[in-house]
Amino acid sequence: MAALHINPPENFTFSTPCNWSKWKMRFERYRIASGLSTKTGNEQVNSLLYIMGEQAEDIFSSFGLSETEQDDFDIVLKKFNDHFVVKKNTIFERAQFNKRVQLDGESVNTFITALYTLSEHCEYGVLHDELIRDRIVVGIRDKNLSEKLQLDADLTLTKVIERVRLSEVVKEQQEKMIEKDSASVNAISPNKSAKFLKQKPSSGARKQNVKHDFHRKNNENESRLHGKCKWCGKQRHDKRVCPARDARCRQCSKIGHYAKVCITKSQTGCSEVAYLGVVQLESKNKTNIDWTVTVQVNHKNIKFKIDSGADHTVLPANVFQNVFQNAKLEPPDKILCGPDRNPLKTLGKFKTNIEYKGKRCTEEIYVISNLQTCLLGKPALFSLGLGPNLNSICQISAADPKAKFPELFKGLGVMKGCYSIKLKPGAIPFAITCPR
Repeated sequence: MAALHINPPENFTFSTPCNWSKWKMRFERYRIASGLSTKTGNEQVNSLLYIMGEQAEDIFSSFGLSETEQDDFDIVLKKFNDHFVVKKNTIFERAQFNKRVQLDGESVNTFITALYTLSEHCEYGVLHDELIRDRIVVGIRDKNLSEKLQLDADLTLTKVIERVRLSEVVKEQQEKMIEKDSASVNAISPNKSAKFLKQKPSSGARKQNVKHDFHRKNNENESRLHGKCKWCGKQRHDKRVCPARDARCRQCSKIGHYAKVCITKSQTGCSEVAYLGVVQLESKNKTNIDWTVTVQVNHKNIKFKIDSGADHTVLPANVFQNVFQNAKLEPPDKILCGPDRNPLKTLGKFKTNIEYKGKRCTEEIYVISNLQTCLLGKPALFSLGLGPNLNSICQISAADPKAKFPELFKGLGVMKGCYSIKLKPGAIPFAITCPR
């Protein structure tokens, strides 16, 4: 019978000396399987140097061994061990072990193997198996299984490995069964949801509630029929193994589903819309009316244009940067629009004190990009006493109309003859008021 031919391991990578232990283990297996261990020490040493690679010759020469020691395989191998293996930092190795958890998509077997590898240099001694057991319990992704394992007072490493492996196998089988069931439903009744659309909502006060429940159940039926999970949006599976089970939704901040399947309506950052009413008019005919006023904003004089149509006081970005260098802008909570109802580029807002002729108020001032003039809005105008008093009654002094127009108050006027004004029976009187 022909002898079994075994290939030697690949050359050792000297740039990664940390892999020496693994490479040495591969060489030991090759040494025994190929029968090299039965050869003389000189043959074994030469085979070791040849398989390691060209750089091994230089390292071997640096050992300074005698001729007898150069032919002793055990001595040469020990010298290479001392050269490549540095003293382990136990604290670091244990920290790496304690931080290891099961990664997304990583199988239980791979996770357990990684723990065994990390524990080799931790020097745990008699506590080796117990600490691996504890790391498996707290490191697995299935938190429900982790809690159940923690309740077992007689838990051993062997029992932990058996239970986590069995749990993983059961979950995989459940997913396969669910996929088969989903395919069967799609094949038999792909249009089943259309039957529910013909149902009529009940009348009366329960109409809206029934309609809401109907749409909710119909969406669930469609999700189930089309094989989509309503919590994560992926292929339908059991809720206990859903990846979104412990996830927090970025849309509604609730736990148990992803934002892409959230049924909560999206909330925008701005809840209100405010308007600025001023319109700049460039004209050669100058008027004598001055619509500007100088107001103290945080003890600094700023010239504003009065804008009774503006819902808020606003500043140009360049004025804010030059005068209020230390003020911090908050995100705007409203959308500011111009007279044409087009949104303005609002950089932010800040709260400050405004003072004018002894009257003070606190206002939220918005900073607008590319704005030409500081505008004093309606709320600040009334707070500082600059707004018109619409509730006051003014007495207008004028000449006596009878003395000025006597011809209008003599006789019957220009109308000749008598006129009789008749009212329609049952007419309802009404008045048309003049707009302010």
